[in-house]
Amino acid sequence: MLDRCGLLAFARCCCVGGGEMESDARVSDEPGCGGGGGAGSVVEKGGGVVARRFGWAEIESVTGGFSSRVIGQGGFSTVYLASLTSSRLGAVKVQRSSERLHRAFCQERDVLLSLRHPHVVRLLGYCDERDEGVLVFEYAPNGDLHERLHHRSGGKSRTVLPWARRMAVAFQVAMALEYLHESRDPAVIHGDIKSSNVLLDANHDAKLCDFGFAHVGFSAAVRPPSGATRASGRPVMGSPGYADPHFLRSGVATKKSDVYSFGVLLLELVTGREAICAQTGHRLTAAVGPSIGEGKLADVVDRRLGGDYDVEEAATVAALALRCVSDGTGLRPSMAEVVRELQEKTTALISAVGSKPSDKMVS
Repeated sequence: MLDRCGLLAFARCCCVGGGEMESDARVSDEPGCGGGGGAGSVVEKGGGVVARRFGWAEIESVTGGFSSRVIGQGGFSTVYLASLTSSRLGAVKVQRSSERLHRAFCQERDVLLSLRHPHVVRLLGYCDERDEGVLVFEYAPNGDLHERLHHRSGGKSRTVLPWARRMAVAFQVAMALEYLHESRDPAVIHGDIKSSNVLLDANHDAKLCDFGFAHVGFSAAVRPPSGATRASGRPVMGSPGYADPHFLRSGVATKKSDVYSFGVLLLELVTGREAICAQTGHRLTAAVGPSIGEGKLADVVDRRLGGDYDVEEAATVAALALRCVSDGTGLRPSMAEVVRELQEKTTALISAVGSKPSDKMVS
């Protein structure tokens, strides 16, 4: 039976806007995007197959004719559950038809084709035969981190996410961001790090998704999201509670913008609280920062854990999170430093994820 939690999570990750992308992958026959080849052809990078180019008839077939399999709707796209084979599911994101959105589709597709990492959601294929661009992703059956952490699963009772798994997920997302920032040339700025953009696969390992607001390069000048919404017809960057204050002031997104958002995600994992309190509207950083700074860790660690966590690890991760959310970008660590510190000073996450340095990046 299909997991509704997983479907809704993938829908949220896929219903996104667009950013400015570049790619070193070779793309076949692009109406409006350039290239050569036809439906059924493959995209190659470094001599290896990266993704498949689907025909429109194939997309109709795997989605059941775009009828009863809608699993998500966004301002820019609709997401359908796809039966890719008799034993493999996928998520198919269909962009709304417009010239601007088709350009955004080409850009998002190209950056996804250039990425290969065990903790970045995999693009399986695409279709560009019509104005509506289509992206086909791997399916993550255990939903997203936000609903898993905050029990938002359509009324389904779920156990508390254990400390070791939280640390494993933090480490995996950190490795994915280190890959984007340090192993890509030019670097990729994700632009929308948050718990709902972290999918959990069959093993509850993290898969970073939603590259619709990504930007390529050391920094990118983009319009801050004040007064705009994702449904307004123009893409914005960042999410409430996670967006870098420096970006909101300057309109310049950098790798340190991702670091800030990752710091909020770390605080979310430690405390079990959401980035913005629904009742008070207070930001998580402001709510727990003073207590962490004063060493009052027991006041902020998720009480649902029942004390079942490593106090030293929690202190390390909480302190690291505060550095990540420093107001001055120069005070924030790089993602390479974050990965190194997590790897050196925590043990639960290493035993849970079983990752070695060689597992960090796949070209």
